[in-house]
Amino acid sequence: MLRRSRLQALAQRIDRRRAEIYAARFAEQLEPGTVGFLLAVLLASAYPALAPALEASPEIVVTIAAEGHQAARDHAGLRARLKARIGDDGDAERVSRELRRFAREERIRVALRELLPPSLGGADVDVTSQEIAALAEVTIDAAVKDAITQLSARFGPPRLDSGAPARFVVLGMGKLGGGELNVGSDVDLVFFYDTDEGGCSLGGGEALPLHDFWTRVARRVTATLEDVTADGFVWRVDLRLRPEGRSGPLVNSLAAAERYYESFGRTWERAALVRARPIAGDLDFGDEVLAALEPFVWRRRVDPTIAVEMTKLVQRARTELSREPGRDLKLGPGGIREAEFFVQTLLLVWGGREARLRARGTLDGLRRLRAAGFVTDREAREVAEAYLALRRAEHAVQLATGQQTHVWPAEAESAGRLARALGFASAEAFEADLAKHLVRVESRFHSLLPDGAPAPSRWTEALAALDDADAAAFESAFRRVAEVSLPAATPEAPDALEAVERWGDVARDLFELSRRADAALGARSREAYPRLAEAVLDAVADAADPEQAARTLRRLFARLRHPGVYLRFLGDEPRLVRRLVEAIGGSAFLAEALVQHPEHGDRILFARGVPTPASVRVELDQALREAAAVDEEPDEQLVRALRQAKARVVIDVGLADLASELGPREVGYVLSELADVSLELSTRHALGTPPGEPVRGLSVLAVGTLGGCEIGYGSDLDVLFLFDPEKAPAGADPDAFFARSARRVIRLISILHPAGPGYELDTRLRPSGNQGLLVTSIDAFARYHAKGPDTPHVEAAAWERLALLRARAVAGDVELGARAIEIAHAAAYARPGDPARVAEELCRLRRRMEQELSQERRGRYDLKLGHGGLFELELCVQFLQMCSGADPGVRTTETSLAIEALAASGKLSPEQAEALRDGYSFLRKLGGRIRIVHANASHLLEESAPGLRPLARRMGIRDRPGEQAAGELLARYREVTARVRAVYEDVLGGS
Repeated sequence: MLRRSRLQALAQRIDRRRAEIYAARFAEQLEPGTVGFLLAVLLASAYPALAPALEASPEIVVTIAAEGHQAARDHAGLRARLKARIGDDGDAERVSRELRRFAREERIRVALRELLPPSLGGADVDVTSQEIAALAEVTIDAAVKDAITQLSARFGPPRLDSGAPARFVVLGMGKLGGGELNVGSDVDLVFFYDTDEGGCSLGGGEALPLHDFWTRVARRVTATLEDVTADGFVWRVDLRLRPEGRSGPLVNSLAAAERYYESFGRTWERAALVRARPIAGDLDFGDEVLAALEPFVWRRRVDPTIAVEMTKLVQRARTELSREPGRDLKLGPGGIREAEFFVQTLLLVWGGREARLRARGTLDGLRRLRAAGFVTDREAREVAEAYLALRRAEHAVQLATGQQTHVWPAEAESAGRLARALGFASAEAFEADLAKHLVRVESRFHSLLPDGAPAPSRWTEALAALDDADAAAFESAFRRVAEVSLPAATPEAPDALEAVERWGDVARDLFELSRRADAALGARSREAYPRLAEAVLDAVADAADPEQAARTLRRLFARLRHPGVYLRFLGDEPRLVRRLVEAIGGSAFLAEALVQHPEHGDRILFARGVPTPASVRVELDQALREAAAVDEEPDEQLVRALRQAKARVVIDVGLADLASELGPREVGYVLSELADVSLELSTRHALGTPPGEPVRGLSVLAVGTLGGCEIGYGSDLDVLFLFDPEKAPAGADPDAFFARSARRVIRLISILHPAGPGYELDTRLRPSGNQGLLVTSIDAFARYHAKGPDTPHVEAAAWERLALLRARAVAGDVELGARAIEIAHAAAYARPGDPARVAEELCRLRRRMEQELSQERRGRYDLKLGHGGLFELELCVQFLQMCSGADPGVRTTETSLAIEALAASGKLSPEQAEALRDGYSFLRKLGGRIRIVHANASHLLEESAPGLRPLARRMGIRDRPGEQAAGELLARYREVTARVRAVYEDVLGGS
């Protein structure tokens, strides 16, 4: 009911008169008050151009209401839906019809997602434009398949002279290639085929050359997509980015393309190919095409004059294509094109040398440039915020008019309605916000130009104050510069005033960096490295959290006995300064790690590849070699190596996480591999097993989050120690020997060491919990879990058997570990017991934990133990796994995989699976972000917490008119956990 009232209120806020008119119209076709009815009224009120389609086909909103719009649809999901509609019978007429209808329905669903806030299942334009791009890819690929099928039936299949099938690919260019397509965009396409050496023929007739065949395919694909029928069109197609443009052939062989670009390729074509991506046809061949063209696109020579040519391209497009540049969101000064070219220029300048910069999308490119230090956090933030604001407005204009336009309307009623649809109170409020973004983008874009003398430093007064050792003058000068681009404090942005007040703390910390001559801002450093001081001040002022950045720099240099090593790296390379400050200003976790262990600064300064499970073993091997060179006891050497490797890997993972190069799932994989290998090395060492020989007698089982490969930065390791008495050394008491070995493993893993923290091991999930023995024999483990000789045994509780669902052998005796997992699976899956009784027991456990351990109360949310939190979610999944154990498909230790398996087997409805999938992804990401942003190991979210807004931004939730990021994060949390709680009650009956 609340959701329905919010939908109704939103429609009336956007345009009350239209909402009333469309409510009366749709009442004749849809049941008033239903979600489908309210969605139709909302869409038609905001976007009048959609109203005719909704009135003609009201089933569209009925389907959206039934299927939901909460989650983005990926390529696989869209492809499966489309295939079900067009079939496999080669009916070209059906293909044409269903492509048009499918594209129209998906555009309407995406339009709805852009209208709604995240708490109602909405999404920002960066997500929806990816959905539109995915829609374009699957529809274009279907058109290609249909064209090849129809023309092969007519002319014969295309083959090379060798008899192998000929290959053809469609490259998506522009916004399509970048995965950021507009709802009203053309699709920029370029067609390539492999070679002219071949042909096609039927019945022994004259062969049709491959060039002619693929030209016919390209023409048919284009017609399928853009011809207007009674069902409309799929996409408008633009082929002007092909070699030689309008005058060039429709399709090109790879050899012809290479010759053209090598001889005649221009800068604008390099810029176009930055975003090129194979989207249809033979995608592997598409990768070959891009690899062959890579030397043309990515030049190793750094050429800043590229910015001059890119500026000319913008000015030419504005002159030739824009009739009203003052209101043109795309081509006007500071518009979308300049934001895109700001990113593409930097990528073209530096991408030849830095392969990690090579991105197709604008926002992805900004993220990579920021992570590598080529732009500051503020530059990246301002350009990204402007780009998103402009794209939101562009989409709204196109959806409202049904036209391919980028011009904000001059007519007052239309402008006001669109502004309200975007969350603004009025058109005037929108235009004021737009003006701010346009000025920032134009300034950033023009800052790339190398022409003329360099602009005077904005820090002249501040640097003079440092020379005079005048703290008050420095603070005054610093604040004047730093506050220039801050927004005014308003009821909608109350933290702006707080930010202004905090600049004084920032300035004081920075001034401390000048007190030592060899510190970052000290007199000797400023003299030796003339560019360093300005780079530090720029980077701190533009950091995500300037106060944290300045404080960390002060603490770091206070700990450095010989700062010269750092300064040699930073002094002549402002990019490294930006990279360092970006890391410590964006993550309290990384800031604290660096202060505690300054020797790991090179991990931040110098980019390495994105960490993977395989790279973890490489890092540990390196640490073991380094430790072996230190004259210490073997135990000390191993502990040193484990701590050094852990510190390095965790910093690498944190950097990749902060830069969005790793998602929560990948973070879990890498950190779990680190823990696995650490346990493996410790167990081998504790037992004295020589290199190359198998470990005997002791096995370590991971359970809990480690068993599921889902641990986070500060997770404990839940483990069980099992032993086989028959494999104890001759003459040794097995119980005592293996207990002593297990304690040694725990000490090696957890003992404090100057090289860094270890792990806390939690063994409370062993048989009989804290009352049980630290190590358990395999026979006792079998008896406890009712699998073994016919001897009396203690019946394990349901929660203990539930824990075994995530058991995974991670270290020690491989054969023993396999036996233990067999016992664990038999206990967990083979004897689930009475589901009603098990559910009742689990609900009692849940209520007890809620009463005794949960810290949730009004205004404070417990991600783990609160209502709809991770514990309830995992109980649902594991209970259903236990009850469905006869199905091998549900036997997995990973929660996300278990959700998919249970959905596939029908144990979860599509709605339940979506709620759990969405909830698990959101809650795990939120828990990780709390740790990485705030260095906080708790799992609490508090409404009054000062760090809520930066946390929301790191979650991808942005400040937008009428909805602050912090409020939206809380609303999203409540919506997600409410859906999880509903599934918990459905599955377990726990009220």
